[in-house]
Amino acid sequence: MLVSRAWNIPVRWDGRTLEQCHRDMMSALRNRFGRRASGDRSCLAQLVHAPDWNDEVNRWVEETQDRWNAEMKRLREEMFSLVPMDLFGVSPSDFFEPYGDVHSVLNRMDHQMRALTQHMEQEANQAASTEGGKSGPLAPRTSSSSLDFLKDAYQLGEDGRVHFKVRFDLQGYGPDDIKVSTSDNGVTVHAKKVVQTDRALSSREYSRTIYIPKSVDKNQLECHLTEDGVLMLEAPVKTADYKSITFDRDRQLSIKPHSETEVGQKRKSEDALAIQPTGVLGPTVLKDDKSGGEKLHVEIPVDPEFTADDLCVRMDANRVVVSGKKKTVDKTGNSSSTFIKEFSRSYDVPQTVDTFSVNAQLQGGKLLVEAPLLRPSTSQ
Repeated sequence: MLVSRAWNIPVRWDGRTLEQCHRDMMSALRNRFGRRASGDRSCLAQLVHAPDWNDEVNRWVEETQDRWNAEMKRLREEMFSLVPMDLFGVSPSDFFEPYGDVHSVLNRMDHQMRALTQHMEQEANQAASTEGGKSGPLAPRTSSSSLDFLKDAYQLGEDGRVHFKVRFDLQGYGPDDIKVSTSDNGVTVHAKKVVQTDRALSSREYSRTIYIPKSVDKNQLECHLTEDGVLMLEAPVKTADYKSITFDRDRQLSIKPHSETEVGQKRKSEDALAIQPTGVLGPTVLKDDKSGGEKLHVEIPVDPEFTADDLCVRMDANRVVVSGKKKTVDKTGNSSSTFIKEFSRSYDVPQTVDTFSVNAQLQGGKLLVEAPLLRPSTSQ
């Protein structure tokens, strides 16, 4: 029987606000990898084995800066709220039992989401009845699926590489009030506050568990608590294939498909198998012989003028989005004209998929996409 290893991550105090942290990171990226920088630009390109990665970093920085207010709003809206532990009817130690099984982590996330939604509805109803039907500010929103957060979980880190980043709302708590415990597939944030008055001593505990994909280097997980009460948890991803990574116009992580030539080379050097087409267009769910579970399989027809470099695949909340952009220049005499052809297709899928688990290949005029499903499609 396999025993899951579990360990604690120290919570370090950061005297800056969330916005200040984000501004400082942007400044560091511009200074180290901006278009006027030289040394670190070449070092980063060599580190990730992708000569064009500096351009991706600069485009991400510039587009984030252009939409700064929307970016900060998004970061705050997508923070995880902790759940009062008395809603679960379990002892505190139950929240720190090793849980190496992916299904147990996902089940815990589902349980906590249901409890949080129920708790917020009760508080909203109480507030409405107390104030004669006049409701106050809306409670923090919750995702429709426990895995939806994965679509926005990958951003650039200060080192110029892709990091897994999540944030928790912990206003009113200090580093000594917070315990972060992680195992092979998940992380649990636990907060406890003891309040003593002249008449009594009271305490309340909160907790939240989230799934951490296999692509994340869990040994480098770090936690920082900002001055305005945001717990930031992040770690770099383990991928070595930065040539296939890009960001779309909304700065969301996307994957470029491999060409038939690249697939052939990988089969020789890494014994990697090409995706086998089924002839069924759109998404289907197949048995995954590698994991014993299920995998998502999508086939999309692509015009022959598009190459693998013109395409990208993005995983959204319960959707897979495929887009293509082809730029051609027509020169006639001393004049030239630029033509841009674009397309975009999206498909509903049983569950949100981790982008770094996606395998995408362009074969014979079809884009083939596969990714393992974390839970049976029949359970959705």
